[in-house]
Amino acid sequence: MRARFIYGIFPVMVVLVASISGCGVSKVGFTDITKNDFPVAVLDSSNRILASNLYQRLAASNLLKEGGLVDSTIYFDTLQEIVVDSLVSMDADRVDLSKDYVNFHNFRQRFNDFFINYIYSRLVLDSINVDSSAVDSFYQANKEKFMLKEQVRARQLTISPKGLRLGADSLRYKNFTDEQLDSIAKATVFRLRERIDSGEVLGNLAYDYSMNRESGDQHGDLGYFYRNTYSKEFEDVAFSLPKGEVSQPFKSPDGWHILQVIDHIDSGLAPLTGDYYKTAVRLLAANEANVRSRRILDSLSRTANLIFNDSALNLPARSVGDTVWAVIVNGKDTIAFRRLPDMFDLAMTAGHKNELTLEDKHNILSRESLTLQLVQAGDNLGLSKDTAVANERERLYHKYAMEHIRLEAYDPNYQPSDSLISDYYQRNIDKYKFKKPIYVQHIIVQDSVFGEFLRDQALSGVDFMTLARQYYPGAEEIRTAAADLGYIGPGEMPDNFYRVAITLGKGNISHPVKTEFGYHIIKIVDQKFDMTLEQARPGIVDTLKAEHKTELEGQWRRNLLAKHKVVYNLNRLKRIELPPKARR
Repeated sequence: MRARFIYGIFPVMVVLVASISGCGVSKVGFTDITKNDFPVAVLDSSNRILASNLYQRLAASNLLKEGGLVDSTIYFDTLQEIVVDSLVSMDADRVDLSKDYVNFHNFRQRFNDFFINYIYSRLVLDSINVDSSAVDSFYQANKEKFMLKEQVRARQLTISPKGLRLGADSLRYKNFTDEQLDSIAKATVFRLRERIDSGEVLGNLAYDYSMNRESGDQHGDLGYFYRNTYSKEFEDVAFSLPKGEVSQPFKSPDGWHILQVIDHIDSGLAPLTGDYYKTAVRLLAANEANVRSRRILDSLSRTANLIFNDSALNLPARSVGDTVWAVIVNGKDTIAFRRLPDMFDLAMTAGHKNELTLEDKHNILSRESLTLQLVQAGDNLGLSKDTAVANERERLYHKYAMEHIRLEAYDPNYQPSDSLISDYYQRNIDKYKFKKPIYVQHIIVQDSVFGEFLRDQALSGVDFMTLARQYYPGAEEIRTAAADLGYIGPGEMPDNFYRVAITLGKGNISHPVKTEFGYHIIKIVDQKFDMTLEQARPGIVDTLKAEHKTELEGQWRRNLLAKHKVVYNLNRLKRIELPPKARR
């Protein structure tokens, strides 16, 4: 069968619904997937999409975050995504990416980044051997890098007057003085200290009670800190308390505290052990790597053969086409003008220059060419033939070839014509010209003075519809419907009523308005304003662009599917029960 996307595959959808919906249909979880795997679709008689592929795509999605049974629509849409992705991948094998300047450039840039890191690893990092004597020599020569400042890691619990005033019991304490709240905070901390004496853990109490929630959520852990980080009162205790001990309650400007010192590091030279030894190894290796890297780059620069396109470089960079070459590197590769305007602008800003000389541009391009020189050096050494490099090149080429194919589904330069915009405006005139522009609620009373009282009540914060349900005339069961008029237009209420309402403004409440029915207190819940074509144009343009994008993508998918033979095998497909997203 020839596949049809969305509109042309209704029979497939029917089969899918019949296969996986209804009462009594067996269901599977992820542990069952691999036991009885089978193809759910076959592309061009050879490429298979397995049930496990479908299930894994569902599991990786954000669908059913709370878990549950997957319905047939989700199955169908997800399967179609996999089919389209697979067909794009198949077609990508036949793409000549060199004909797509942007994607080919992006491919080369990403691959060059990978290859340079690979070359750096092979030629620099792999050859560095740091022994203990070299590490010790580096440590002795660079003691300033290993000097420690005195620091403490501590755990705390805080109860403060401010925390009491703003906390969950704020209503209880709102009329208390600062002195009263301070006494309560002090008493609370001393009670918690007694619980620690009885065997409870400070960290757990901090998690439950500390009013410093930033540390409380970490079971009171403040991490390491230096002097002059917290108040003097706090640090006097923190830097004098023996490691492991829990302090007695004490007061600082931030409240009442209980503190425990987890670790205390004195100032001075760090010992060349443990993590400090590893740091010395890392710094020494980095120094050696920098020396070797500089040596390689200097060698490449000395032997490089760079041919500059001076006739183009003498022109303003933005006037030169993106694909025009600026420099040829060793007769093999070129750097084009595509990124040069921004590069030159940055150089002028950094150098505080109004313009760049030709020599400046040569220097910039020489530095930029080092990337290509490194890649060429790696090629000359045969590193590009290494399996890891070849695999990454193939992966990246395929990735950008797929992006090239998907370009057919997009038209980034599309702009709807004036006639299309005008036609959309006329066809959807009710969106822009409102026959019922105001959403109204009202209360009828027979006394204007009482009406003013109700208005004052509403303005003070009493819900308008609560007042309506209490005071609107008539049976209680009809008051809500009678008071809430919804959207109205001219002629639906007395002229005097509508004349006031239309000028009142959204959210406002009127003084009593006299009509033959009595005095109305009017509230405008919402108001819509007519829009001219020019006012509506930006929104219409966005809508038409979105419609064009959807139509273009749909046609692209149909064309893609029409080029391939897609056979579905859905009879054995079982419903799957997704666990919650957090457990997938």
